[in-house]
Amino acid sequence: MWKIMAADDEAYIREALQKLIDWEKMDCRLLSVSSNGRELLDNMEDEHPDIVITDIQMPEVDGLEICKYIYDYCPEIKVIILSAHSDFEYAKKAIKYNVSDYVLKISIIEELPEAVEKVIMQFEKNREEIKKKDMDEPSNLYTQIVQYIEERYMNKITLDEIADELHVNRSYVSRLYKNKSGINLFDAILEKRIEVAKEYLRATEMRTYEISAAVGIEDAGYFSKMFKKKTGISPKDYRRNETI
Repeated sequence: MWKIMAADDEAYIREALQKLIDWEKMDCRLLSVSSNGRELLDNMEDEHPDIVITDIQMPEVDGLEICKYIYDYCPEIKVIILSAHSDFEYAKKAIKYNVSDYVLKISIIEELPEAVEKVIMQFEKNREEIKKKDMDEPSNLYTQIVQYIEERYMNKITLDEIADELHVNRSYVSRLYKNKSGINLFDAILEKRIEVAKEYLRATEMRTYEISAAVGIEDAGYFSKMFKKKTGISPKDYRRNETI
């Protein structure tokens, strides 16, 4: 089933998404409906949805920021924007982030299922394109992506850089990697960095901020947060446990 996550700060919209849309009929599963953008992004790190439905204006993190995050780090996820008449012009700014569709809230019951079904058709078309390219490509692009990560994880990596290096479309790179490995490309990069960081913690006396920089993460606070999220303990506690 296609996995869907949504966010809207208006309670009646969240209720409509949960109770008035027949997701199962579209072969979809609604994983969660958040009340703000920050909660949605936090949940995305664990759930890896196929489709995100987001209000354009929300507290903490708005819909444009969500669109930008998905565009930069996981473009295989499709985004559908929810907007009111009053902010529709604002919503149109998201077009540069390859938003799949816009749905007015007053028409959500009628128009949202149509938008979701259109996105699903895009997914199925993309899958066929990847299968065809796999047959036509003389070299294994997936292997090249894996090699790129192995060689450059210690540097800042962007999807555009990988796409330029391999001479393919950025969205194709992201979709191909997820289809082959089952995980998001940037999750794989993060896992590689965490594994190397563990080795630094076991074998060296480098400080946390030095290890963070060495594995390609500029923000040491973010590194510590992600390390604990992936391992269950902080870098400091990991070193203490491994060197006892």
